[in-house]
Amino acid sequence: MGTLRYRTKIEFGVTAAVFVIAGFFAILAWDINPNSDEAIGPRFVPMFIAVSMLALGALISFNAIRNNDNRNAPIASDGDLIPAEAYEEDDFGFRDADVSSVFWVIGCGILYIVLFAALGYFLSTLVGLALIMMAFGNRNPVALIAYPLGGAIVYQYIFMGLMGLHDPAGDLIDFTAISGIISGN
Repeated sequence: MGTLRYRTKIEFGVTAAVFVIAGFFAILAWDINPNSDEAIGPRFVPMFIAVSMLALGALISFNAIRNNDNRNAPIASDGDLIPAEAYEEDDFGFRDADVSSVFWVIGCGILYIVLFAALGYFLSTLVGLALIMMAFGNRNPVALIAYPLGGAIVYQYIFMGLMGLHDPAGDLIDFTAISGIISGN
């Protein structure tokens, strides 16, 4: 294999991040009580997602190793292969990425977890959706109210109404009486 291309190194970094997130997810899923009268218990779906993430992360690394050579290098007008150093560093990676948006989204996820405990599912989803829209540049006040409200109502109905999941009350605000109306409980 020789040396690793820049793109391969980036893909190994992505794999490492996916493995860390999937491992954290698997640890949390393992804490779910598997006892249930249903054929598929409450732990099944979160564990399936964690295992799928691990498998897909491994697939990223497998493809990175397989594609580490320069067989897909662009061809110059004279028919010669363009050396990887000439195109790869400028053509792939995080140099021109909007890192502040990435950190904004990570911050929104952390805030969502904190708000979930304080406000409950519906209100934290409402605030989280609005913040994510702002992270992606939406500043239209009507959209920042309408879309998160619509999304929170739809999510509330699907997860609490149709799927029958537990709707926890927030520690600061108990919105379950109103959210129960949305979910049909």
